[in-house]
Amino acid sequence: MIGKIMRLITNASLDKDDSVIVAALNLLKNDCNLEELVGDYFAQLVSMIPLVKEQSTKALLIETIVESPEFVSYDTMLDEYVKLISEGATNVQEAARCLGAITASGCTNNQIFLQLANKLNHKFAVEILVSMGRSNWGEIPHYLESFAQEVQKAQRIRYRSGIIAAFLLIVHPLCSEYAHVSSLSFGYPFTEAAMNDWAWVTPKNTEHIVQKKIVTSREADILVKLGDLLRLNMNLSSNEVAKLYTEFFEDKNPFDVIYTLPK
Repeated sequence: MIGKIMRLITNASLDKDDSVIVAALNLLKNDCNLEELVGDYFAQLVSMIPLVKEQSTKALLIETIVESPEFVSYDTMLDEYVKLISEGATNVQEAARCLGAITASGCTNNQIFLQLANKLNHKFAVEILVSMGRSNWGEIPHYLESFAQEVQKAQRIRYRSGIIAAFLLIVHPLCSEYAHVSSLSFGYPFTEAAMNDWAWVTPKNTEHIVQKKIVTSREADILVKLGDLLRLNMNLSSNEVAKLYTEFFEDKNPFDVIYTLPK
């Protein structure tokens, strides 16, 4: 299949048909086994980089190339890709995926951090770094310490909001009833998926998220209570489950609770 797609890309390049190149690259990147993107196939894509003029197409080309087992990270590729990110040539999800692949090929987390912090709008850089899911960014220069703290805070918010969203999906009857059609994201497509992933909620495991100041000790105790009820196959409509919502949020706005980190 890769051979057919590469021939399609070659013909489209000769015809300067950018829409076909984009469609072929998306097919190659998302529907093929990129372990097979080696040898002449890999060399052909690399040779296209200086020839492609459309910025979004060039970003997509790099995002495909870096997932080949033959790709070895080097600074000029990273420089070019970060420049494309700064120009809006790709989105946060694809940038995080591509940068993750680049680190797997020899680039360090620290190099990624410095590139994004120095060359992107800080809000955009934070969003990408958080989406990458890394925690150790290496040695941070003094002038970027406040930015690094901003990234760490955003990572904690992401973790906390994910935990509480799953909690809501299980204990709030309207959330569970309408999750499959809601525009709000709860991290799971339906309640059963959240319940099946609740095995981590034990006293020992919640120690970690308390120490990391993701949740408070009081909140962790409530999560453990819910885990105990689920392990007993307690009916979700039971009073025991329902009252956990009130116990967790007390009389506060749930969104205020979700986005307020423990001190």
